[in-house]
Amino acid sequence: MKQGLLDRSIGTEAADDWPEEKKLGALRILWQHRELIHSLVFRDIRSRYKQSVLGIAWALLQPLAMTAVFTVVMSHIVKIDTGNIPYPIFVYVTMLPWTFFAGGLTHGAECLVGNFNLITKIYFPREVFPISAILGKTVDLGLGMLVLAPLLIYYHIHMTWHVLLAAPILLVQICLMLGVAFLLSSWNLFYRDIRHGMPLLTQVWMYMTPIIYPLSLVPKRYQSAYMLNPMASIMDSFRRVVLQGQMPDWRYLAYAACFSALLLMIGYRVFKKLEPAFAEMI
Repeated sequence: MKQGLLDRSIGTEAADDWPEEKKLGALRILWQHRELIHSLVFRDIRSRYKQSVLGIAWALLQPLAMTAVFTVVMSHIVKIDTGNIPYPIFVYVTMLPWTFFAGGLTHGAECLVGNFNLITKIYFPREVFPISAILGKTVDLGLGMLVLAPLLIYYHIHMTWHVLLAAPILLVQICLMLGVAFLLSSWNLFYRDIRHGMPLLTQVWMYMTPIIYPLSLVPKRYQSAYMLNPMASIMDSFRRVVLQGQMPDWRYLAYAACFSALLLMIGYRVFKKLEPAFAEMI
């Protein structure tokens, strides 16, 4: 039965599958519901830390704890060479956006299931849920940046104007996150294995990305294949512009940007194709 619904909703949409106002255009309707996205983001932030002793401090705990663990292991046991950059700041600069990435995908994959009571009652564009799930995690990212600033001062990292490029690099990452979240959240309604596979996906993806080790450790003959992972270029670019005062490798970053934009369009298209069946599957 599930497979039949999935196949039918992926196929050509009938004119009466959607409310009349949807004919105005999905993006226009989404823009009209921007206040709903705003409300969902703040609802998510409030509920996440409600009745929590540490409150928003939990947003800092994960990247700081992971940084501390990897610093001990990689500096004193494995002893990875990071040049003249101290390992704690070397790994924190990438652990921070990675935590944002992994948390956004995990939360995004569950956003439709977690809001089933709204989906089954009234009509509004369902893509507000993946979008608000990603935007809600930007608060954690912003709090983590408050810790990054004193770390840069403590380790005497001299920043240049290249740090301004971190903003467009982050935009590329958010596009990638939205594309993946659109796909995972819609598929999770039909195949609940997505929920169980998310921890494995994010863990494997992290070790295939230069977060706890420099890109220079990847053998040259494998780098072209390795950089097919768009997050590899994004993480390396963050490290270059913030810590090394260098330009990103534009070839690989351009590939990551094109891949992310394409995945965003595909993910959104698949999401809208599956949307008519969401209420039936929950």
